[in-house]
Amino acid sequence: MPLLDMRGRLTLPLLLVLAGGTRAGEQGLYPQVWQRWEHVLTSTRNYDNPYADVTSRVSYVGPDGRALRTYGFWDGGDTFRIRCAFPVAGTWRWETECSDSANAGLHKQRGTVEVSPYRGDGPLYRHGFPKVSENRRYLVYDDGTPFLWIGDTAWAGPLRARDEEWATYVAERATKHFTLLQVAPASAWAGSSDRHGERPFTDEVCSQWNPSYWRSFERKVQRANESGLVVLLVGLMEPVSRYPEADKACLFARNIVSRLFGNFVIFSPSFDSEFLPLANEVGRAAREATTVHLITQHPGTPWNQPTPTFSDKYYDEPYLDIAGVQTGHNGGHLDWCAHHAIEWVLHLYRHEPHKPVINLEAMYDAQGEKGWRAVDARSLAWRTWLSGGMGYTYGAGDTPPKVPQGSGAIWKWVTDPSRYDYWKKAIQWDSAFQMQYLHDFLAAIEWWRLEPAHGLIRNQPEDMARRMVLAKSTAGDLAVAYLPNNEAIEIDVSAFPTPLRGCWFDPVYGRYTSISDCIQNNGIRHLSPPAKGDWVLLLERTEE
Repeated sequence: MPLLDMRGRLTLPLLLVLAGGTRAGEQGLYPQVWQRWEHVLTSTRNYDNPYADVTSRVSYVGPDGRALRTYGFWDGGDTFRIRCAFPVAGTWRWETECSDSANAGLHKQRGTVEVSPYRGDGPLYRHGFPKVSENRRYLVYDDGTPFLWIGDTAWAGPLRARDEEWATYVAERATKHFTLLQVAPASAWAGSSDRHGERPFTDEVCSQWNPSYWRSFERKVQRANESGLVVLLVGLMEPVSRYPEADKACLFARNIVSRLFGNFVIFSPSFDSEFLPLANEVGRAAREATTVHLITQHPGTPWNQPTPTFSDKYYDEPYLDIAGVQTGHNGGHLDWCAHHAIEWVLHLYRHEPHKPVINLEAMYDAQGEKGWRAVDARSLAWRTWLSGGMGYTYGAGDTPPKVPQGSGAIWKWVTDPSRYDYWKKAIQWDSAFQMQYLHDFLAAIEWWRLEPAHGLIRNQPEDMARRMVLAKSTAGDLAVAYLPNNEAIEIDVSAFPTPLRGCWFDPVYGRYTSISDCIQNNGIRHLSPPAKGDWVLLLERTEE
């Protein structure tokens, strides 16, 4: 019977049901801006494969006239869902359209949602979805706050981690100031089912998904978002293995985008592949399903090439928001790794029209001896950031030479506590703390104003592995240099309009050492770090 208040009036939850809005007890009864909202639709007709046989679209129109459009998705039985994260407060109206117009439960359903301002302290919900900055050089949140991308590769985490393990991992990464996680859908190399025994698809060709698996998957995405971490989902064109038929890959892209439409997610069709037309097909399918989420490509690494040829081939595609590059592991060739992190990133930075350049994968720390070390992961991060990159993703564990047992660590989610690369041990490796120091250093300055200026360095070594990098602001009031292992750096400071004050930053321990003397802005200045090892030099305009 109707729910009445003390004066005999219908209560708000029932009014919302009658209006077609969220049902009492459903997630998002009183949604706030940028929080995930959903509504359940019940199909009135049966299909052999509702995942593929019927398509339901949904349109949203907000109080400012802004329109959003995506799809609904099948979630088992006769249940379909629509989701959204509303960007402004006020009344939003929605309406569905179904490919089967005789399905009264999916076609021409309508409702309204009253969205209130966000009142919590979640860092993502305060700022909104990431987008490209006005100058198209870096990423910002919807409110214009710069988005400082420090990522971690947890490829197999959603498949192999238990919920409580994932919660521990996410909380730990947030504590170390990571801002993004990179995950894969359900890669076959990580296993055929998750820790609950659920398989991602009910067949071998990805023609119908298993809703139970994807509900577990989305819980992990939601947990990451609630902890302040954006998720990059890599491999839409190969949700299980390489490569399904194009129609199956595009079908999955449409469904997973609509499933995660209310989440802070970035999408990449490619995952470690050379350039493939399939990646473009899937990219276009993803873009057709969302205009509010960013799309990139995570290509493989064309070893020892002067330019990132795979990234180049995707760059001008209209669906592509971010120029993603994998500078890579390069079989342990440290000079190739350094070259790619500097020259490939510079190459993409110079491309016009501009797109933000993100290094989505470089050499991992695998606790190696002659490569695959903390210094390798750390140094490639600094080289990336000072060569025009506006984001860097770290990794723990790989298969370096002369390590017969291999190293999956976090990306493969090693679950054997006796192994050196057990995931709980790997999240505490020194290199993870060094990513925190990188984040905190950049967060303390206006990093988005830095532009590559390697030409100001006058004593570059020929050895690429020891090549220094420098970036400065156009105004000349800020500059940062990285010395991988150099006795000194010589900088032409005549490019700066005023004298400078400087300090050295230790990227290993996160400590600053001030330079006592004022650095006059004339000629070439010789500056030596306090000790051996890699160092970061920070130069700023002197206080007037």
